[in-house]
Amino acid sequence: MDNLILRPASQADAADLAILDNIAGHGISQWFWQGAVMMGKASDAYDWGRARMLDAESIFGWKNATVAESAGVVLGAACSYPMPMPDPGDEKQNPEPFKPVFELFCQSTGDWFVDSLAVYQAAKGKRIGARLLDDCFAKGAAAGAARISLVVEDSNEDALGLYGSRGMIERDRRPYIPFNKSSDTKNWLLLSAQLS
Repeated sequence: MDNLILRPASQADAADLAILDNIAGHGISQWFWQGAVMMGKASDAYDWGRARMLDAESIFGWKNATVAESAGVVLGAACSYPMPMPDPGDEKQNPEPFKPVFELFCQSTGDWFVDSLAVYQAAKGKRIGARLLDDCFAKGAAAGAARISLVVEDSNEDALGLYGSRGMIERDRRPYIPFNKSSDTKNWLLLSAQLS
């Protein structure tokens, strides 16, 4: 796509970032945000997700995201950062379906971590995901990280093909625990590649 640009995300992108984060996780973000609604912390799942993306202190929010756009329209986004030491009080440890994902996150401490990478359905097939992934690799290398990692479902063949084309290989896996929809996924996979 000739007129595609990658740019740092801004607060104005928070709604797109929330939607794309949910697309990247095949609905697990919305499931997690809906839990906040059920606990009375929020009135709407996506409003809660958007607020999380707007949070200037949030590691997975707009400050660490890159947006792919064409003619002013957001087509995809990626969020990546150096994975910090796990917080024992992190709320993501608790919901049963997210525990395996959190365990794989914990194994990525110190890696450059791709938290989410997604492209809207209408923009698929234009190598936007590849451009975003390459940008994550470049950021990790520039930051001096030795390794880049991410977590993906074993049923996500398109993503696995892309990640494999960049030398990312499976480092570990955890069983997939269904949340609110049927899925062909059997495992969450931790993929990594060396950067230096």
